[in-house]
Amino acid sequence: MPYSEPFISSSSYALDREELLRIRSIKLLTSDRDYVFFALQIDYAGKLNPSIDVSAFCERWELNEGNLYKALGELRNKGIVVSIASHIDLHFQGS
Repeated sequence: MPYSEPFISSSSYALDREELLRIRSIKLLTSDRDYVFFALQIDYAGKLNPSIDVSAFCERWELNEGNLYKALGELRNKGIVVSIASHIDLHFQGS
């Protein structure tokens, strides 16, 4: 039988903090860059210029500061994070 219409489901998949931590713990997500990207999307959804408390963010997401800064540098190289300041005021490219 040929496929003629896309399957539409009313269910959805929510990516929240607990789910992202679970995905990382079972090693489905191993890149700190990708992990930080999703963590930022969860914590700062819709904010173009969030100001981040580095210690609190790292504690919440179980990261060390060095890995956070490295991931932010990689996101900057990809054009996702435009600016990184000492207190970490991020400017996201439109998504």
